[in-house]
Amino acid sequence: MIPLCGFIHASQLSLVVFVLICVAIASAFLGAVAYAQHGIMESTVTIPFTRVLIAVGVYGLAIAGVVYSEVLSRVFIPLGPIFLFGTVSFAVSIGFTQMGTRMVRAIPLGWMVGFQAFRLPLELVLNDWYKSGTIPQTMTWHGSNWDIVSGIFACIACVFVNNRRWLAWGFNVIGIVLLLNVGRVAIMSSPVPSGWQVDPPLELILFLPYAYIVPVCVGGAALGHTLLTRKLLTTTDSTSSSDS
Repeated sequence: MIPLCGFIHASQLSLVVFVLICVAIASAFLGAVAYAQHGIMESTVTIPFTRVLIAVGVYGLAIAGVVYSEVLSRVFIPLGPIFLFGTVSFAVSIGFTQMGTRMVRAIPLGWMVGFQAFRLPLELVLNDWYKSGTIPQTMTWHGSNWDIVSGIFACIACVFVNNRRWLAWGFNVIGIVLLLNVGRVAIMSSPVPSGWQVDPPLELILFLPYAYIVPVCVGGAALGHTLLTRKLLTTTDSTSSSDS
């Protein structure tokens, strides 16, 4: 069982900012679903938006229930890594559903890239958490996590990618590599066998609202890259017909 007494909670302001980032990610997903369903009329049956909204709410409550039950702290191995890989894999799988296909066809390229800009404020929050002793240095740009580059790149590239597909490809590749690195650093910084000896160990998934960083933030970024990759691999793209 992972001891919980040593965990240092972050400042209230940083937690408010973090929750707002999570809400923004969920809202962007729901907005994309609504936009795609409204913008593409197909003969196939679509999932009503209200069902998607309810599903997102139930998923959020399920995550809270798992964390609140403290089962992750009692059986961190193997449940901790399963929580990480399971929630992120679930997010990625959405990108290959019929709903994901509609989003790929309807959402403009610039919007897909711009969505990833949330990684900039998220990294600033992580840096604040490091300073407060909530997470180890390895999870920031002072250590081995350089995902802030993805957030900055997204803020700039989203303005130009509609006419420069190569720039979108460049962002996508860099963003995926940096996201995979985040996963690597997170696993090695957590209390797993053969992990890094860091102080404090990474225990965010054991507490609320911190635990949402995996299913919402990491999962959201992974889903975003899945959709963006499918968009870029599409040979006929009406939303980017002017690409050069």
